[in-house]
Order: sequence, then C-alpha cells, then structure tokens
Amino acid sequence: MPDFRSYCPALSPDNPIIQLSSDESHHLVSVNRARSGDPVIVFDGQGQEWECELTEANKRKAILSGKQFIHHPSLAYEIALAQAIPKGKGLESIIRKATEMGIQHIFPLTSERTESKIRSDRQDAKSEKWLTAAIEGAKQSGNPFLPKIHPVQTLDRFLEEASQQFSLKLIASLQSNSVSLKVATTSIGPSSNPTGVFLVGPEGDFSDREYAHIESAQFKPVTLGPYVLKCETAAVNALSILRHEWSS
Repeated sequence: MPDFRSYCPALSPDNPIIQLSSDESHHLVSVNRARSGDPVIVFDGQGQEWECELTEANKRKAILSGKQFIHHPSLAYEIALAQAIPKGKGLESIIRKATEMGIQHIFPLTSERTESKIRSDRQDAKSEKWLTAAIEGAKQSGNPFLPKIHPVQTLDRFLEEASQQFSLKLIASLQSNSVSLKVATTSIGPSSNPTGVFLVGPEGDFSDREYAHIESAQFKPVTLGPYVLKCETAAVNALSILRHEWSS
C-alpha cells in the first residue's frame, strides 16, 4: 500500500482526474513531501478509493491521475459510540482512535456533569475539528470509511430517539450488576448483521437520575475491568473489545 493517503469527498469511477482541496494538497505536498510520480491512495470516506499517481505536486492544488478504482464493501456489523463530551481535545482523540478501529457512528452527548459546553455558534467549528480527526484516523489506519459524527445532543434525547436503532445497547460501568462483554453480546442471540452502541459517561459519571433513564432505555451495564478508567481509555477499550467479539 502506498505511504500517502489523501481525502476527497466526491470520488467517481468515471472521473480519474482528482484535484485535492487546499488543505489536503498542503498536507500531501508540504507536510508529507509527496512528489510528482509518487503513488497516492485517495479515499472518499464512503468505501471508495482511487489508486493514483501524483501528477502535479502543487501545495495548494494537487492533481492526481487515477489508475484503479476500488469499492470496499461495508462491514457486516455496525458499532456506535455515544460519548459524553470530555474536556479539551479529548473527543478529537477518541474520534481519531475510533476511526482507526472502524467504528461507524459517533454521538457526542451533553449530560448533567459534562464540563465541556459547546455554544451554538461554535458547533460548526467543532464539527470541522472532529471531521479532521476522523480523516487523520482513516489516513493512519487505511480505513476507507469515515464514521458518521452526529450533531451534539443531550443524553436524554439520545436515549429516547437514536439509541432505539441498535439491537445491543451497552454502558461501561463499575456497577455490581455489570456483566462481561462476552455475556452481553451472546444475550441478543446470533445475527448476521449485529448492531451495537456503547455509552460512555463524563469524568464525573452520570447522575442517579440519568442512570435511571439509561436503565429504562434497556442499556446493559458492562464491566471493563476492576479499575476506574478515564473516559478516553474506556471508550477505546470498550470499542476494541466489541469489535473483536463481532469480528471473530
């Protein structure tokens, strides 16, 4: 596989001549130092890729010539992360790692104890940063798919609406009634296309009221071990275990 990967959101098998955006051109030519004649894979985040040759190494308007078009099938399972937004750049790191693991959906949530509050006028800027993090994860891992990063919503709204589309609903928990992930995954029975969502709380955890709502929404508490994990660690741990269970 070529060392260089670039993102272009509108690929077509009928158009082998690709012009990258200024940001992608800068990253490919100035940061990664790709030169004319170098092989580059261009992906659109929807499972489509062109194996290309860089024909114009322009740091503002790189041009590539497609040699072979590839369409990757979707995974047989669907995994989502519902994450209470952590402080600082924590969610960017989580999105990057979740993309590397092939997670299909990410739901950023606000809760009673969420410390990071996003003003409505900053939502677009945050969404751009989160998309950039996903693209970085896809480039690093070779994943041809980008996760769908849903708009920020409250925990209550997520529980009442979006969570209903998943057959397996789990929450990382230290509660005494928590079960292992293997037990939780077998509880839904065999499925050719399983769907699951992992809910991870903020650093201060969910409130008692929120836990009552989570339980009423049929989320199963799952143990991730005997220790208290930071939310970033919990998210990556939970997702990697679930992916392993459904990939094997």
